[in-house]
Amino acid sequence: MTEREVIARRASSPRWMYLISLVFGLVLTGWMIWACIRLRFNAVWVFCVVVGFVIIAVSAVLFVRGMKTPKEIAVREGDTLIFLGRRMALRELVNVRYRRAHARGWSYEWGKLTVCLTEGRSYTAHFVADVEEAHDRLIYLMREAVDQGENNG
Repeated sequence: MTEREVIARRASSPRWMYLISLVFGLVLTGWMIWACIRLRFNAVWVFCVVVGFVIIAVSAVLFVRGMKTPKEIAVREGDTLIFLGRRMALRELVNVRYRRAHARGWSYEWGKLTVCLTEGRSYTAHFVADVEEAHDRLIYLMREAVDQGENNG
């Protein structure tokens, strides 16, 4: 039986954040539509309705994207990496990059993780919990696989 190690998991906090912003957008938009109909149309209120629809659309897209992300993003089984459901040999990894999510001077523990392969393809996972730790572990495994390949070759 091969050794199984979960390297990267899906973060749960972004989904809640986007769900809350989706509800906020719905409330804002509903309130502004009510104000436009009940009172008089006002350019500021119409602008707020448009902003509310933008918040709803962006939040819905990001919430759905977060829900579609698998719970286990990167798993090592022996000398194989399963990244977003795709199997690849660890020796095929050329580079691993990450970027923490950030907004207005705040940096979060979760972020985006990209795995680059020898054939030129790359795969990116969003909403990765502890993205820096997952990056460091993948870099270590990538270097270890390269060293083993040189020693065997």
